[in-house]
Amino acid sequence: LLNENPAVLERLVSLCENSAYLAEEIARFPLLLDEMLDPRLYSARITAASMREDLRERLERHGSADSEQQIEILSQFQRATLFRIAVADFSGNLPIMKVSDRLTELAEIVLHHALDVAWADLIRKHGQPCFTGEFGVRTAGIGVVAYGKLGGMELSYRSDLDLVFLHNSSGTGQQTNGDKPLENSMFFGRLVRRLVHFLTTQTSSGALYEVDTRLRPSGRSGLLVVSIEGFERYQEDNAWTWEHQALLRSRAVAGDAVVAREFERIRVETLRHRVRRDQLLADVLSMRDKMRKQLDKSSATLFDLKQGQGGLGDIEFLVQYLVLKNADQHPAIIHYPDNIRQLGALGAVGCLEVDDVARLQEAYKAYRLCVHRLVLDDAPPLVSADQFADERRFVRAIWQREMCA
Repeated sequence: LLNENPAVLERLVSLCENSAYLAEEIARFPLLLDEMLDPRLYSARITAASMREDLRERLERHGSADSEQQIEILSQFQRATLFRIAVADFSGNLPIMKVSDRLTELAEIVLHHALDVAWADLIRKHGQPCFTGEFGVRTAGIGVVAYGKLGGMELSYRSDLDLVFLHNSSGTGQQTNGDKPLENSMFFGRLVRRLVHFLTTQTSSGALYEVDTRLRPSGRSGLLVVSIEGFERYQEDNAWTWEHQALLRSRAVAGDAVVAREFERIRVETLRHRVRRDQLLADVLSMRDKMRKQLDKSSATLFDLKQGQGGLGDIEFLVQYLVLKNADQHPAIIHYPDNIRQLGALGAVGCLEVDDVARLQEAYKAYRLCVHRLVLDDAPPLVSADQFADERRFVRAIWQREMCA
């Protein structure tokens, strides 16, 4: 292939010379070389619609594929699309915010299809999960809620998926309606385990994603799938401040629309009315101090972009504190789950000066871009201690004013 296509060889050498991430991807998955034969690799516009269409065409070419074959096709699609996004990123055709948008959209497309496959497998064997409530017999649904980088629409190439699973089964008669009926709680437990298996199992194209479910109520000791009612009770009675911080960067990304609406209602009510504001500042400062002690790799010569003083982590904690502090009076500031738009909302309602918001947003984007470039080169998020001096000084000044006054 390379001997017959010197232009492809030239592109390959350029990519591998300048990006350790792309070089490793090509070495692990040589089939990606086929992507380099496509003349649109450097010019085609990547959108959520084009990604969905690509997946649809790949599935249609294989006709009536079983669930394992569909996940293999899904893995090939995901790996190829990741590669195309990375090439567009490396080539300067996608700015950092758009890269995260595309990576986030890709993860959501993968989640949607993997959940559809897992759901179809379970209902073929056990039927639909049903329950009897106020309005008669209904089909129960499941919702997939994303936290962290996926929830905040800041996904990177190596990001895990932080996921929480909710269902809306309640009332009486909570079981499936097939020939081999299951209690709904067991059905949803099996469904989620199958979904996580699909997402994390190694195929010939690698695993789709690493999945972290520890942000569910009660963490590792809690149920893998929680009812909407149980989730709301937990938020009312047991959630810690750090869990409210995490809830700021959460949104429903797949599954049943009714469950998604119920989750958003609980999110809004929790962030507005269930935050313990009398201890909020102390809790946030304590958590930030603990994280810095455990994770900050800064030294006399190096600055940790994520955990160092005046870095990404400080901006994130500052935004979380100000949003949680003011959400009861200004509900608009919790509408978006990402830091950039939460900062904009804080400025719009007067919780921060507009000029300060703009400088914080620029610092945040500059840090993220630098981290992003380091990821493409398989390097840790560390830079020379003399880099970003103005940004760090400004972030520390705002931190001192808002958090230590």
